[in-house]
Amino acid sequence: MRVNENLENLRMFIERARSIHGHLGPFLVLGVKIGLAGMEKLEMEDSTRQLHVEAELPKEIPYTCTLDGIQVTTRCTVGNQKLYLKKSNLPLISAKFNMVNKGKRVVISVRDEILQTLIKELKKSKGDKATQEKLAWMIASMPEEKLFSIKIQ
Repeated sequence: MRVNENLENLRMFIERARSIHGHLGPFLVLGVKIGLAGMEKLEMEDSTRQLHVEAELPKEIPYTCTLDGIQVTTRCTVGNQKLYLKKSNLPLISAKFNMVNKGKRVVISVRDEILQTLIKELKKSKGDKATQEKLAWMIASMPEEKLFSIKIQ
């Protein structure tokens, strides 16, 4: 896929996630990018039946916003029992993608410095929508290797 096609695909998923989530923020975009990266690393075009995702993160906003991005991109949801939330007491975001019957697994973790920067900037912005959207598009433009640690097993 060409770069422009990838950007158009990312933008489409971000807009779909915004519509479901209700607003645009950086943690939502992290979820979109995590979901797309997991599917790509597992070489999956369709997640139906084969994919299960376990997300580990604090059960509080803004961390939980990540879940909506994962749901939009993978179609793994809490309702269809393909998305599981493992509550973390630490400020981290990690997602394990398991392909059922294939024994293939990918673990994607958001780099600590990214999380620290986002939390700091969000606290500074005091809920300012424009700042949230600016941070969201900043995350959208960042390459995977800057955002994530990815392990393929």
